[in-house]
Amino acid sequence: MEVIITLQERLWLRGQALDLQSAGPRSRGICIHIRCVDTSNVLMGVGGAGGGGGRAARALRLLLLLVLALAAVEYLFGSILDASPFRTYLYTPAYNTTQSTIKNIDRTPGWPKKLPIIAAARKNPKVSNTTQFRNVTFNTTVSTNSSTKAPFIANMTRQNITVESSTPFLITKIMEGIKNLVTTEGLSPRINEPTMPLCEEMPPDLGPITVNKTEIELDDIATKYPEVHRGGRYAPPNCTARHKVAIIVPYRDRQQHLAIFLNHMHPFLMKQQIEYGIFIVEQDGNTDFNRAKLMNVGFMESQKQKAGGWQCFIFHDIDLLPLDQRNLYSCPRQPRHMSASIDKLNFRLPYEEIFGGVSAMTLEQFTKVNGFSNKYWGWGGEDDDMFYRLKKMNYHIARYKMSIARYAMLDHKKSAPNPKRYQLLSQTSKTFQKDGLSTLEYDLVDVVQHHLYTHVIANIDEHS
Repeated sequence: MEVIITLQERLWLRGQALDLQSAGPRSRGICIHIRCVDTSNVLMGVGGAGGGGGRAARALRLLLLLVLALAAVEYLFGSILDASPFRTYLYTPAYNTTQSTIKNIDRTPGWPKKLPIIAAARKNPKVSNTTQFRNVTFNTTVSTNSSTKAPFIANMTRQNITVESSTPFLITKIMEGIKNLVTTEGLSPRINEPTMPLCEEMPPDLGPITVNKTEIELDDIATKYPEVHRGGRYAPPNCTARHKVAIIVPYRDRQQHLAIFLNHMHPFLMKQQIEYGIFIVEQDGNTDFNRAKLMNVGFMESQKQKAGGWQCFIFHDIDLLPLDQRNLYSCPRQPRHMSASIDKLNFRLPYEEIFGGVSAMTLEQFTKVNGFSNKYWGWGGEDDDMFYRLKKMNYHIARYKMSIARYAMLDHKKSAPNPKRYQLLSQTSKTFQKDGLSTLEYDLVDVVQHHLYTHVIANIDEHS
């Protein structure tokens, strides 16, 4: 690029140089940000015949070119040279560039110090329809299922924060990448982590089995199954289970049955290659037995014991033992009545609407019908009530064929029937949305993880 100086400009520059000479030596040097030039010599030589004047003109042209080049570089690459001396000289920021500034967001911090659900539970030890589920993704708001008071899923997401700073562009991108890696590690599986293949849909060598009804002590089987983890939890060691199942067993005063049940169920379930946990839910106090309400408690408490929660729930009487391993303890698309064929009932189905004994429901199915009713104190009615709930929500009952859905029943004393069961059943279709998980109240007495089962003790008495 060539800089052309006209004759008029030369005369003007010569006049300025004379003024500078008369002003004295202190004003001779004009500092141009890059270097200082003695303008008296340069300008006096402009238009002169001497070699010094030509050199001065060329120096001036070079300086102008250098300034223009720096301006072009700054214009084109300013986002990269964010802290260049040229920008520092020309640009004065409106805020302190050493501190990050948050733009266009609320003042609410992105991560709450305590989750509201957990904080509330710690303040109130009494469990009143409050649960703390582990299937949590990350969001600052808690979404609650409208049909129940219990918060079934707590979704949490970090707020997006736009940060403006003086850090160079490339370094900023690298730091953001490191931050994303750190914050997501632990929330999702590592990409390079080896995964086991899925277990077979129908595990091999399944078939009919026998039952040992001989009474045994819990201490005799406490260490019998080392592959079972504490709390009665098991997962297949060589494949990834297709089903994650919580076995919910309502219980009171059946210690002679408990050891027989555990001794039979653990090898039966392990053979099916499912991931499972056994939860014995005991009713505290002296009021009439309420099987259905205990199963609601078991559902709520079992979800707290597993990260991500269980997908399938088998509600199981303690005196029923399966006789065929092909009776898979999983949850299909429709609710399944498992114990269709019982030895003491001559392996016949008593009536088509029965849903008692052993039944299987998914998380979605169980919450959609609001769980079991809490009002059935004493024997009978609660399983038929569940049938009507499922029918009202357009589900139908699935069953295995009678040669597979076979169970042996342990001897036990029959309980007194609930005299109000027929009256309650007549109101199910109108009241089920207001009676169940949404109105469940109980006092959690204790949760103990034994080797072969998790023992949940709850007081479910109604509060006046």
